[in-house]
Amino acid sequence: MVKYPWVCWGRIMKRFSIIIIAYNLQEVLERAIESVINQNFADYELIIVDDNSNDNTKEIINKYKEKYNFISVFNEYNRGPGGARNAGFEKATGEYILYLDGDDTFCNNYVLFKINRLIADDAPDILYLGYQEIGGFNKIYIQTKENSTKEALLTCCLSFHTWSKCYRRDFLKENNISFVENMYYEDMIYVIKCTILSKKYKYGSFPIINYYRDRKGSIMHMASIEKCSDMYRYLAILMDLYEQTPNMYKKYLLSFIINETNNLPSKIKLIVKAIEAGTDVPLLSKRNYKLVDNL
Repeated sequence: MVKYPWVCWGRIMKRFSIIIIAYNLQEVLERAIESVINQNFADYELIIVDDNSNDNTKEIINKYKEKYNFISVFNEYNRGPGGARNAGFEKATGEYILYLDGDDTFCNNYVLFKINRLIADDAPDILYLGYQEIGGFNKIYIQTKENSTKEALLTCCLSFHTWSKCYRRDFLKENNISFVENMYYEDMIYVIKCTILSKKYKYGSFPIINYYRDRKGSIMHMASIEKCSDMYRYLAILMDLYEQTPNMYKKYLLSFIINETNNLPSKIKLIVKAIEAGTDVPLLSKRNYKLVDNL
């Protein structure tokens, strides 16, 4: 497959940089990588960041690196998901960034083609896209005109996952947007900050990710006290973003913070019970927040 480079300000760049992070994913990582290399759109680079795995993840990654010259591999040492994504972003050269967790996949072989067509010549800062949940509630979540306004996205985003979005790299660099490292819920902070600071955005009413919700060992299901404390940490960070939020959108961000704060005791109770019982955290229902009155 021939790659057709884009030219920007006299230099050649890829259209997309796809960043996969992996930690001990020997059972599922090949599935994720294959979903990328099978894309029918060829102008991309694949960056795989291994966060110090101690199973056969490294061997799997290196096998693909030796076979494909558009794959780059970097090793990090226990920086967690946020740090691994930051490391991948630092190496990225693409015009647009896509994040893919190593235990998920692209929905089909036309994902990059459809995103590229959606971008067209508009240069949006961020694109909001859908995903297919495998396990859990087994639903497809799709962006619409109604749930893709900035007001709706700040009040209660359809998905705070980084991988259901596509980001313009220069927008991220110009606004110094990066992941908070060594904490849970770093993806929520990242997505909300992008939404606050973006000037131009679009949505696509199609899924791009198969999100495997029930994988054993997933961070989503792990029970820990750190998760409880980080819930309050990310809310404090969001409150710090309040001053960067344009006045017309401040009440929507504040509404989310209030709703999330009110919902935390029940979430923490579930986590603490799981810790005491030695079980995984049970599946939580999706947020369905409404705008708080009188803000």
